[in-house]
Amino acid sequence: MSEIERLALDLLDQRELQLANHLSILLGDDKWDAGPLVEEILPVYWEKVGDKFQNLHPGNIYRPLNYIHVWSSSGEFKNSTRAYMDVISGHLEGCLQNLMTPSEHRAMSRTFGPMVAQLKKMGILSAELADHLWKFNAVINVPAKHFGAYAPTRRLDERTFSVIETVYAIVIMRKLSMQLFALLKANDVSLPHGWPEFKDEWLSWFREFNNDPEQQ
Repeated sequence: MSEIERLALDLLDQRELQLANHLSILLGDDKWDAGPLVEEILPVYWEKVGDKFQNLHPGNIYRPLNYIHVWSSSGEFKNSTRAYMDVISGHLEGCLQNLMTPSEHRAMSRTFGPMVAQLKKMGILSAELADHLWKFNAVINVPAKHFGAYAPTRRLDERTFSVIETVYAIVIMRKLSMQLFALLKANDVSLPHGWPEFKDEWLSWFREFNNDPEQQ
């Protein structure tokens, strides 16, 4: 059992573990298009302005959700898990940056671990939440940002996370982000959309890719 799987078992409840296992079926088989389900699980991250779509503000919180959704519909999930992990981490890092200061530009130079330490020192993060974020940083964020750090390989572009580890990370991100969203709102950070409530129908959701150009 990997460190990510241990963290998932420690942090997630039974329904969340079931969701992760269901996502692993969808994302582990190119037959299934998991994108619409992932989009339903995530907060709304975009808005239409005129005839264009744009990510919501704060961009460092909402922009990574765009990639999480889009890459879930690519059919190439198994081959890009490290990059997927990076944007999962980027979303949580954006939440931390916006808790650090009203100016996200000033916070951009701060890294994940030190931000958690500072926010705990400031009394914004509880000891428990800080501990969970540090564990996430150690087993997901740091390995995702450094090629081969999790499972050293000879090729830098070779994936270093399994499908089940990556979907566990998605659901762990959801759980931690929901807590951070509550803190952001309590600290007067404007968030246009929050996390949807858990729906049991997510656990039985399936949709195949439509590869027939006449039906697209």
